[in-house]
Amino acid sequence: MKLKLITIAAILAAVLSGCSKAPLAGITEESFGTLKDGSEAKLYTVVNANGASLVLSDYGARIVSIFMPDRNGEMEDVIVGAGDLATFENAKPERFLGCIVGRYGNRINHASFTLDGVEYKLEANENLAGVPVQCHGASQGMDRFLWESEKIEEEGRRGVKMHRLSPDGESGFPGNCDCFVTYWLTDDNTVEVDYEATTDKPTVINLSNHSFFNMHGARYGSYVMEQLFTVEADSCIQNNLQMCPDLILPVDGTPFDFREPHRVDYRLDMPSRHLEIMHGMSACWCIRDYDGTLRKAATLYDRRSGRGVETWTTEPAILTYTARGFNGSLQGKYGPVEKFGGMLLETIHFADSPNQPRFPSTALRPGEEYYSTTEWRFYKK
Repeated sequence: MKLKLITIAAILAAVLSGCSKAPLAGITEESFGTLKDGSEAKLYTVVNANGASLVLSDYGARIVSIFMPDRNGEMEDVIVGAGDLATFENAKPERFLGCIVGRYGNRINHASFTLDGVEYKLEANENLAGVPVQCHGASQGMDRFLWESEKIEEEGRRGVKMHRLSPDGESGFPGNCDCFVTYWLTDDNTVEVDYEATTDKPTVINLSNHSFFNMHGARYGSYVMEQLFTVEADSCIQNNLQMCPDLILPVDGTPFDFREPHRVDYRLDMPSRHLEIMHGMSACWCIRDYDGTLRKAATLYDRRSGRGVETWTTEPAILTYTARGFNGSLQGKYGPVEKFGGMLLETIHFADSPNQPRFPSTALRPGEEYYSTTEWRFYKK
């Protein structure tokens, strides 16, 4: 398998050889290869004081790898997916590996919305039950572009700030939308993602990161459904046939009651209209007591390695998808990416919010600033 991630290979080799000396904290930058249009992508490796690392690319402003220790201090990559530029550019059907999705992450029903009395028709990239739908920004989503990028360092953390101007009319969205995404790796093993944006016309925006996590380690290709999942939510969305919100239902007595830790698949065989529509575990929860401040949304823990992650966010929802669409045809960093090999911990506004006033607004107008933050706080026990 071709693997252009020299940095990842070097880190993994050091771990497997029993090397006890952690890499020096800092940020390195190297070429990640060339896209079809001749543009050169960059690869950044951010290392903290503990030897944990975050690997990023400016293509799609994406996370490529996160190396975190287990209970014995052994480092493993917890991000499932590809490790070379060509796969990120060409992968089908799963092109959204570790990237920023947007302008509007997830789906907008009928590929249209009305804002301030004006109807906007969007590019549709799905047709579900005979209805056009836009998902993740369609063909020209944020994942399809090189972002401007710069290394940044502060006391106790270091990272990469990325920038892209999404032009007026892109995929049908109004306004020149100036977007910034900053990835931080702290010395207490937290990966923080900060989102910022402004616009010169009224628009909607819903940026998120689309990384697949496996706390046992991506190298093992293990079954993520046996890991323990906890969600800080008392209600969950039931989707319609366009995979957009229909009902908001209590989690009591459903497959989506994760208020206490359970295996991800603990109720997967329970009768559920939502499971039928989504063909498995793919759900969006309403985070308890949402008020726009940073709060814990979910925890994913692997009992074998003792490695876990808490997801904290200012967003109103957390969405997961357990990679049921993977079938081994995608060649990842460590071999074929298998079904149920990882899961999203995606913090986000609800799908179809521009058409559903019951949800927190995703509107952004001139003079306003969009801001959102998500933290993945890694731990071991």
